[in-house]
Amino acid sequence: MKIGILTFHRAINYGAFLQALALKTYLTSLGCKVDIIDYWPEGHADAYRLFPNFVKKRPIIKKMKFLLSLSLRYERVKKRRNKMQELIKKHFGLAEVAKYPTPESLINVSYDCIIYGSDQIWWNSTIPDYKGYDSVYWGEYIPKDIMKITYAPSMGVINLNEEDKNRIRKWLNNFEKLSVREIGLYESIKDLTDKNISVVLDPVFLLPTNEWERYCIPVKRSKYILYYNLIPSKEADKLADIMAKKMQCDLIEITGLVYALKYGKRYIQTADAIEFISLIKNASFVITSSFHGTAFSLIFKKQFYAVGMGKRSGRVESLLKQLDICDRIITDINFLPEKNIDYFAVNNKLQSSIVNSKKFLSEAINI
Repeated sequence: MKIGILTFHRAINYGAFLQALALKTYLTSLGCKVDIIDYWPEGHADAYRLFPNFVKKRPIIKKMKFLLSLSLRYERVKKRRNKMQELIKKHFGLAEVAKYPTPESLINVSYDCIIYGSDQIWWNSTIPDYKGYDSVYWGEYIPKDIMKITYAPSMGVINLNEEDKNRIRKWLNNFEKLSVREIGLYESIKDLTDKNISVVLDPVFLLPTNEWERYCIPVKRSKYILYYNLIPSKEADKLADIMAKKMQCDLIEITGLVYALKYGKRYIQTADAIEFISLIKNASFVITSSFHGTAFSLIFKKQFYAVGMGKRSGRVESLLKQLDICDRIITDINFLPEKNIDYFAVNNKLQSSIVNSKKFLSEAINI
């Protein structure tokens, strides 16, 4: 079976790369011929440029501040981008320039099935020049005779008005089978279609721990706490420092972006996605403000806290609620859970969800 995957595959983002890699790898293991459909429109491409177009349109003072910041972090940004782009090229076999730069360029693609997801492909963009939904990720433009399935798409922060609901109601008709990643998204769209919607796990859980371990590389640092600081938070910063002192560990911090003034032994800002999961695998403890930081903490059976996500905590809450460990979401650093995670109990629940997620995929594509 020839399957295409539509997702955010070129993003310089650990989670985006890892979920795409996992879904492609798992489907290939089922005997399918799998491609990442190289759709990368201008809105996506611009967001990851060193000097995005929307920054060029800012007032002169903000523009100068951005350029000063970029000059201080340029070498680190370039190194990280190059390493991530090498991974994308190696594992997805993509050319330097995207094959499908516009929605219209997709009208002649040829697959037995296209799977939409995972990641926040249903995001309602707030970027000034590229506001709104991208209807490509809702099944538009692709030939009607191709079977279309969603696997674990996300919307990020959900705030649907009536106009949004009307459009989504129409778009959901494009799909033969529907699944989403979060319970909150399920609740928001279940009344917009007569079709059954399943709640499934992020693709990274489709691969077993030992398969992820085969991707990992050695880490030279000894005992350390890994702090994956995706969403900046003073509370998360404090918690990371508290735990480092309590456990008498070094503190390694990975940030979502490269920051101009974050230097020193504590910071690793040029890691690629494989280095990222390797650092989680070898950590003594993990503190994260990220969904995929949480997901890989679970995969590698790490003790962890999820903190500092605010309105963006829905994805993590949905996952941890399924596993009955919502106490790992820290809303007040003065009140931390006393007990460690019982991974025997967690894995029983997680394996059940993995089986259901794999069953959805197998039945959806008739394998």
